[in-house]
Amino acid sequence: MSGWRHSIGTFDAMDKVTSKFGEYVIAQSPKHGQAAEFVKMLQQYEISIVVQLTPQKDGSYGWFDSKVGGKKKLRGRYVVVTVSLSEQPTSSHYELHLSTILPEEKTIERTVYAVHYHRWQEYSEENSRCTGQILKEIFTILLRSKIKGNTPVLVHGGGARTCASFVLMSMVCRQLRQNGANTLTACIDLVRKYKNVVTKNNDQFAAVLQGILQFAVDDDIVQKNSKSYQQACKLVHECTTTRPTYPIDKSDASIVFL
Repeated sequence: MSGWRHSIGTFDAMDKVTSKFGEYVIAQSPKHGQAAEFVKMLQQYEISIVVQLTPQKDGSYGWFDSKVGGKKKLRGRYVVVTVSLSEQPTSSHYELHLSTILPEEKTIERTVYAVHYHRWQEYSEENSRCTGQILKEIFTILLRSKIKGNTPVLVHGGGARTCASFVLMSMVCRQLRQNGANTLTACIDLVRKYKNVVTKNNDQFAAVLQGILQFAVDDDIVQKNSKSYQQACKLVHECTTTRPTYPIDKSDASIVFL
């Protein structure tokens, strides 16, 4: 991560990660009174996806209403309307309509998707199975909303390492999708090298590795009887000997936003 920092009023975005496998902004969660600055940053950077990693069930932090049809007016300039909501076992998915009223009475309107992954910090079999579908959904939205250049994904909540671990997993899975099954073991090994930099504990490290395996299976990148998959599973087991390794089966959950 770079030393990049962006401030709007009292709100700070902490880091910007740019690579050929995605562009991400890691930010602090908006505190009381910072909702307008947070939405302003979403508009400025044309962010289409906001991923929130806090464990709280209702964690919109005031920048949108968690109820369908709810509307937030922020400082008379920004309007955020909640269009739809889908509840999943480990996450909540919102489709939001953002309007910015400019001084010349023109309006900029955009759709933003918010994914509240409220169990990312929990290492469990159920959580592992949902990770692949959440990543597939995020990548699908990115493909649809990519108008010019890379559309950044904003990740916030839970602290810098919690956000960084999700970003690393996301980037590795995009790399895996592009380069194929033969790179699965190399991707697992890459995460192992960055373990002490971007993961805060062994549970989070194990969750990232399990998430990569789950995504590879869900996205039909690798077959479970293939040599690449068996080698990767062996490496994951060696890396997480103090944590249970959950069986990976293809998820039958549907993607929410299509």
